[in-house]
Amino acid sequence: MGFEVRAINLLIDSTVFLIFVFASAFILRDFVEIEDFRVLMILIYYLYYFISETITGQTVGKMFTKTKVVGLTTNEKPKVLNILLRTALRLVPLEFISFLFYQNGFHDRFSKTKLVYK
Repeated sequence: MGFEVRAINLLIDSTVFLIFVFASAFILRDFVEIEDFRVLMILIYYLYYFISETITGQTVGKMFTKTKVVGLTTNEKPKVLNILLRTALRLVPLEFISFLFYQNGFHDRFSKTKLVYK
């Protein structure tokens, strides 16, 4: 999958994530301290990718670019544990640098998944 498609996915998914964050901040502003909200932001980020990719194999960005996550060797819907690992690896600092060296990022390589056109 080309860098451009992944960049578009990231841009769209980051926008969706920020909408969730701002909506959560507005709703919870009187109930959650800023330190706790940082944890909530990470949880929202993690759940956005995990739930979307577990249920449909796609996030909003992937729907837009008509791509989806599949198992590396099966080309079918990945197992939940693969998606869990894929999502967890997104939280690794500087994970995006892996695209400088490999077509698939660390989160794809180590979770045995790949991105394909739907």
